[in-house]
Amino acid sequence: MADDKIEETVCEDKISALPEDLLVRILLHVPMKDAIATMFLSKRWRFIWTILPKLEYDFFSDDDEDDDDKVVDDNDDDEESKKTSWCFFDKSMELHKAPVLKTLLIKLDPGCSSDIDVGKWIAKAVDRRVVVLRFKLSWSTGPTRLPKSLYTCETLKELTLSHKVLLDFPSSSCLPSLMFLNLFYVVYRDDASLESFFSHCPVLICLNVKRNRRNRDDNITKFSVKIPSLQGLLYVSDDIISSLPDDDEVVDTGKCLAIDTPGLLYFSITDHSGDSCSIENMPCLEDASIDVKSFSDMDKSKTYLSAVRSLVLHTTDQVLLPFSTVKFSRLIKLRIYPDRSDWLEALLLLLKNAPKLKDLLVDYAFNTDVIPSSWNQPSSIAGCLSSHLEFFEYRVYGGTEEEKEFVMYILANSKCLKKVRISVSPYLENQNLSIEELRDIPRASTFVEMIIVFDDA
Repeated sequence: MADDKIEETVCEDKISALPEDLLVRILLHVPMKDAIATMFLSKRWRFIWTILPKLEYDFFSDDDEDDDDKVVDDNDDDEESKKTSWCFFDKSMELHKAPVLKTLLIKLDPGCSSDIDVGKWIAKAVDRRVVVLRFKLSWSTGPTRLPKSLYTCETLKELTLSHKVLLDFPSSSCLPSLMFLNLFYVVYRDDASLESFFSHCPVLICLNVKRNRRNRDDNITKFSVKIPSLQGLLYVSDDIISSLPDDDEVVDTGKCLAIDTPGLLYFSITDHSGDSCSIENMPCLEDASIDVKSFSDMDKSKTYLSAVRSLVLHTTDQVLLPFSTVKFSRLIKLRIYPDRSDWLEALLLLLKNAPKLKDLLVDYAFNTDVIPSSWNQPSSIAGCLSSHLEFFEYRVYGGTEEEKEFVMYILANSKCLKKVRISVSPYLENQNLSIEELRDIPRASTFVEMIIVFDDA
């Protein structure tokens, strides 16, 4: 019998033979620790990770991602594991050699040691001409100042600062390329420092602010947004008033939000703090979403709000009534979310002041306290119904006589209506009867599509 022929097969490492820029692109799609671990594969891989243009270090677990007040577990094994992770992070930042660091994300959880020098990591990113920087610090100690070099970074286009950060902007600094800014629950030095910060961001187009988490004072009395280049503003201020006898009671906090943004196209404000709100200059405004306890200086703001094409209102009586007097000459889309309010009559007034309205939504899902709505048959028909309204949706229809009268008014007078969608409340008794009543309502438009569904709430 002939001797068996044994062939030796050599496995070729085709991946390692790829060009360096392609290897970098591969590592950008794996977790940071795994990317760094490739240094042990071979000499070819030893330094590939050090030239990655994007570094992400996230020490938050899924459970404490949004909980910076979480009590830190004193488990020794867990503490040792975290120290190892932080040392790994610190060392990897030192070894990183990319001439340009396009993105750096750092998220440090409540168990983070206060001995860590976070400033040097930020400074290193600035030295590497960072473009996108996202930094969240939730350690147990107080807010920390970041290096002054951050506020002179010429390459920075997107900046996110979150939680235990003290924003102390030097008056002589400037961020000439910054376009996107997110400030989440940070602390500011004072009003003047914040104004100086905004005034030295000449091309900023989008600002996203969250404040007042868990009754914390961020040292700001007047949050002034005076940014000529700004196009989009998202502002959230949590409820810092406690033990009020009435959730709708408006209390003068002595604080305010002041907006002076001539280029603004879109803003969304959710402010349950009771702070006053002043709009001074936004002639280009297209879309607005407003969820506030009250809206002061409505007479001053009418000129700018009247030009919007899309409007979302989370309404209490203090909000909807003033808005019903605004002449919305360009309004096409309206979303109303009634909350503890007698909203029907005010909405009818608003419809009369919106002659070009095409799309109307009433969503009752957020109404925490059912307040009987009054209904008086209007003496005249809103112009938008007879000539423009094409889409009407009513969510969580409760079947009250007032709601039925309102729906009848819309259907009977909307001559251009194309589509109606009504979701019926799951708590409504005799749902089938209510659905039949809705289907039998006379309609001015002969081509309307009627959709009635059960709400999933």
